[in-house]
Amino acid sequence: MDPIRRMICPGVGLHTVQTDKFKSSQLTVNLFVPLRKETASAYSLLTDVLTRGTEKYPTMRDLHRRRDELYSLGLGAYVHKIGESQVVTFALLGLDDAYAFDGMPILAEGMKLLEQVIFHPVTEGGVFRPSYVEQEKRNLANDIRSRIDDKTSYAYRRCLELMCAGEPYAVDHEGDLDELEKLDEKSLWDAYRTLLADARVELFYVGSRSDGEVYDLCRKYLPFAPREADFPPTVSGNAPDAPRVVTERMDVTQSKLNLGFRTSCRLSAGDYGKLVLFNELFGASPNSRLFLNVREKQSLCYYCSSGSDGGLKGLLVVHSGIERKNRQKAVDAILAQLDDLRAGHITDGELETARRSLRDSYREISDSPSALSSWYLRRMTAGVTDSPEDVLARLDDVTAADVIAVANDLRLDTVYCLEGVEKEENA
Repeated sequence: MDPIRRMICPGVGLHTVQTDKFKSSQLTVNLFVPLRKETASAYSLLTDVLTRGTEKYPTMRDLHRRRDELYSLGLGAYVHKIGESQVVTFALLGLDDAYAFDGMPILAEGMKLLEQVIFHPVTEGGVFRPSYVEQEKRNLANDIRSRIDDKTSYAYRRCLELMCAGEPYAVDHEGDLDELEKLDEKSLWDAYRTLLADARVELFYVGSRSDGEVYDLCRKYLPFAPREADFPPTVSGNAPDAPRVVTERMDVTQSKLNLGFRTSCRLSAGDYGKLVLFNELFGASPNSRLFLNVREKQSLCYYCSSGSDGGLKGLLVVHSGIERKNRQKAVDAILAQLDDLRAGHITDGELETARRSLRDSYREISDSPSALSSWYLRRMTAGVTDSPEDVLARLDDVTAADVIAVANDLRLDTVYCLEGVEKEENA
């Protein structure tokens, strides 16, 4: 299920994965802009305001009614981060045309609705409706404030923010309160016009329609103008000579310990598969070193695992929940497992278990239109076109020596701890 790619016009590309495997089809419209503190809040807010209503369907009730008529069509918008890009995504997910019992062209009708959302929002006085902007500003502000309630996620964000200080990647793609407060209907309208005119646009379709059919529909209903736009470049930072150590305190019982590493492995360099297998052995699965040894045998963590940024910037973070008194023991135990891999203490059984787990994960990607779209979108930004099947075919070529090389390439950048309060201190 490799995608067919063609340009609709300069700066606007279309990727089509034609398959009869699914009863649903998905189309996403992805607009890439540089990740900047000054604009992140505006683009995040736009996704909420644009889905409030359109010229033809001016209220959320009108939009929902039309979606229900299209077999409960899924339509949403959100922002996410890929490398140094903030990506504004509009997504359609609906019943594939082949399964509509009344012959309704669901994809075409859905794209008409998407055209309304993207190009024909509700306006007053030539800008966004002020009441919509103010309501969604309050909602987004509440969402931003609530981030701290999820301490695990908060600590992970803070670790990346500290690691990548001075790099665009440190910017929160969902925005921040200070920049959000500056926005009104006029400034948000200006940001909207800039987004439509300047962003790199990539459309992904997964479903039964042919490349030619989807191309014609996109040209008809998604009239993006030509633009000179490329993907924002990815910044490759360097780890400091000595790891930075940062501690923050909150009134929580369980401390959140994060160790941030940098590596030279990249998707664009073709060696990311080595990092994937290393990570599976190190901390990404229930059979990993961190889970079996640091969590289970030594009981130093409530949870302990590792994950990478997908090979774009070469970041890997170990995140764990610990008791405060065990902080240094946990750090030492995590680094000891890394040193053990660096020393080459890897069995053939471990490697095969890790490969088997990864095979299952990669096969699951082809079982979901959303997962397929995400897979190819991330790889496209790195200039890579391999499919999940391609990666599976190369997995057996990754050796223990490759894993050892990755382990030795890892450099500890930041140790961040959101430090809690000992239980006895609360007594």
